[in-house]
Amino acid sequence: MNNILLMAVAISVFIIAVVIFILVKRNKQKAPRKTSYIDALHMILDGKKDEALENLKRAVKEDTENIMAYIKLGDIYRDKGYPIRAVKIHRNLLIRSELNSKQIEAILHHLIIDYQAAGSLDKAIEMAERLVHRTKKNMDNQLLLLSLYEEKGDWDKALIYRQSTNKWMKKKDQKILALYKVESGLKFIEKKAEHEGRIRFREATKLDKKCTPAYLYWGDSYRREGRNGDALKIWKDFTVKNPDWAHLSFDRLKEVLFDLGRYGDMEEIYQQIIQKKPKNPTAYIHLAELYRKQVKLDDALTVCNTMANHYPDSLRCRTILIQVLQQQNKDKEALIEALKILNREIEKGVIFRCDHCGFKSEDPLWHCPQCYHWNTFLEEQQ
Repeated sequence: MNNILLMAVAISVFIIAVVIFILVKRNKQKAPRKTSYIDALHMILDGKKDEALENLKRAVKEDTENIMAYIKLGDIYRDKGYPIRAVKIHRNLLIRSELNSKQIEAILHHLIIDYQAAGSLDKAIEMAERLVHRTKKNMDNQLLLLSLYEEKGDWDKALIYRQSTNKWMKKKDQKILALYKVESGLKFIEKKAEHEGRIRFREATKLDKKCTPAYLYWGDSYRREGRNGDALKIWKDFTVKNPDWAHLSFDRLKEVLFDLGRYGDMEEIYQQIIQKKPKNPTAYIHLAELYRKQVKLDDALTVCNTMANHYPDSLRCRTILIQVLQQQNKDKEALIEALKILNREIEKGVIFRCDHCGFKSEDPLWHCPQCYHWNTFLEEQQ
């Protein structure tokens, strides 16, 4: 009996020793795996991407189950200018059957960035659509997909998707939705489908009755087809609905009225804008210039003096005033006005600046090409 008991104890001790040996061996094997990966993370934080790359290569060899090590490895390849290699690493991870939901979502997110960097926008959208399908309540992922639709120029899908996200976020983006319609219309115009383009421009004005580019491009389309009367109607309607930006249509209006033999109608248009916006500088300037060319010098002087009261530092206003005074042979008064602006720099015109990133353009823009924000451009008088 004692022998049996001793044997049982010996066997138990042996088993415990074996278990301890196995655990110690496993810990020793795991230690370098963790060390390589952790070292890589530290190097990434320090900006040492080459060293981090080598450590991550070791980490995935030592532990093929370390999904995050593979993800980081692909990211470094992408950052170093090898997005296709990053795609292969991240895409191969999706084949694994043991992945959990969080890991799949993380891989999809990194694949989106990979494909963007590789210039494969369709693939990036495909990954984003899969990601959104898995995380329907994640607004960041939905907005990411929306930005990809915008980047691709798929304005119809972008419009539908923004309307959907607006419902979730309980807000309205009518101005941006209108600009989507404008962009969609311009695509039809590029294909010589003028009628389809105008339909989009009209839809844009229903979403936002002050949508400046919709009116401008809508009239342009009529002009290309020789429908000057229709173009005039659209642009005059625009000056009434959006007097703040009416001056953007002035050159267009002048040309179409000249072709129609009704150039004198511009005076009435300027007067209507001034009545609605008494401090609109551009309407005053154009009206004064019109009077000056028509040699209605007293009227031109009245307008110039009104402008001078509202905008005493406006070089353009002072320049027209000097021209009017010269035409009236009031050389002394003209000289006085000239001396006031002698040390000012020559007028540079109007500059449009993005209020979000500061990007500047000589032409009015509604979608910033630098930061991709909408309706952020402000007009600056130079």
